[in-house]
Amino acid sequence: MSSLGSPIQHRPSVASPFLYQLSAGERELDIVMLDHGYARPWSTHPDASHAKPAKCLFVPRTLRLRTDRTIIENESNIDVVKLVAPNPVAYDVVKARTVMNECERHVNFVRAGMQEPITDDNWEEKLNKTGWTSGQNKLFNKIIKILSGDRLARLTYEGTSNEPVMRRIHLDKCAKRFRQTMSAIAWDTKTTTWLHTVLVNNLSLTLLTIYLDVLQTLKCKVPSLIDKMIHFSSTMHRGSGTTVEALNLLLKRPWDPAISTLNQHKAKKLPNSPLLLLTPSSAQHQSQSQSRRMKFWHSQLSNMGKVVPVTMHVSSGGSGVTLSQCLEHMIGAVKSKILELKSQYTNRPIILIGWNVGALVACQVALTDIVSGVVCLGFPSMGIDGIRGMVEDPLLDSKIPTLFVIGQDSSVSNQDDIEDIREHMKAETSLVVVGGADEFLRMSRTKKKLEGLTQSMVDRCIQDEMFEFLHSVLTSTPSPKTEKPATTESESSKKKDKKKKVQRDLIGDLRGTPGSSKHSASQSSMGQVSSFLFQIMFKLSMNILT
Repeated sequence: MSSLGSPIQHRPSVASPFLYQLSAGERELDIVMLDHGYARPWSTHPDASHAKPAKCLFVPRTLRLRTDRTIIENESNIDVVKLVAPNPVAYDVVKARTVMNECERHVNFVRAGMQEPITDDNWEEKLNKTGWTSGQNKLFNKIIKILSGDRLARLTYEGTSNEPVMRRIHLDKCAKRFRQTMSAIAWDTKTTTWLHTVLVNNLSLTLLTIYLDVLQTLKCKVPSLIDKMIHFSSTMHRGSGTTVEALNLLLKRPWDPAISTLNQHKAKKLPNSPLLLLTPSSAQHQSQSQSRRMKFWHSQLSNMGKVVPVTMHVSSGGSGVTLSQCLEHMIGAVKSKILELKSQYTNRPIILIGWNVGALVACQVALTDIVSGVVCLGFPSMGIDGIRGMVEDPLLDSKIPTLFVIGQDSSVSNQDDIEDIREHMKAETSLVVVGGADEFLRMSRTKKKLEGLTQSMVDRCIQDEMFEFLHSVLTSTPSPKTEKPATTESESSKKKDKKKKVQRDLIGDLRGTPGSSKHSASQSSMGQVSSFLFQIMFKLSMNILT
């Protein structure tokens, strides 16, 4: 225990799921909640069995009125020689360093035609700036400042245990700044072609390696702009066509420190082989490509079950289509897909998964169509008409088990609003809060540096929580053939005796049997009592009047 009041965090074994390796502290029991019932959340009450307690991923447990000052006694000895053992990482460090240095190993292929090497000391002296305009000088200086900043960051984390993750985080920051700088000139073809040629031919090997890493990162996000820049600059490049082909092959493989570990330790299959139906969040154009993160999500979800995406394309750029019409089209597309899957796969459960607006579409469809579960990623609790969960909100009438996953820093929802919705919902619900994440469940760069994570690791932790929720739903939901539980012999005999007794009473009333005479006698006695009470009340009222 490092400081007073901080919990002891135990690292689990390597064989445990990926989530336990990253956020073991989130799974520990809170001592305060064990001793004091009033400190527990409302969802832990037995009457709130439909709402499971909320789970927090990478959210620090801070106590109120707690200072960050560490109290050190005067007689305590501080060891300044012994090194503190670093926490184990949740990925293969050897493989991560191999893919991390890929651009550095192949940087010489970009300058295959150049004989004299360019070092870090003399590259600026050999650079010829004759004929450059003021705009070109300004753009070049901005790019060099961005690349130099990433170089300093690499020197800072060089040799550390978590170097691949920290380099990946700073490289994403460098690529973002490079993209913003190029957007300021509207990615002008002539200017970008000139800049790429100057950087490739004159940068030192260290800065050129960083530049290639930046191009490799942006190739996944804006592939058309990067391809155009490289294509037009190939005619002015000093190397041959083989050099350009080698550069294109290098840029097609963006690296991630944990991707090899995630591919090796895949998620398990869900029971009953469910169909994971991905609801659309908006209308898509036919030429619009899928992002790299969504491809990663699809590949990971395919390990749990069969992924069935629902896409809705629009013609002529969506002109003449209102928002309400687009929403109706999305809901209709999901409903028609459900009918198609039910006719094709009769005995397989269907799970609806949606992002943001797609989560609202999934909840709306679940009100009318029978599905096994709903997963709402980045569920927006605030809309145009106000906060969801009011008395007339149809979401409260849903009876389908629902999982809500929101970001701690989301701009369209917060934990308190989701908890209010869950408290009034009739269905079984669960909530997962991702620390430092926005409405798209993207963790901020500062939070990733603090936790030592990449976005792929965060996404895998969310997927583990989805697996746990869906596994409990699919195993607890009875099959259609066993919806009515079989009654025991004693219960059936009691029901038969009760039915016969009711039949005998009815027959006795009709035929005038002793059972009916008893019933009539009791009725006559009740009539006499009521008449006696009426006479007493009448006399009292007369006395009061007189």
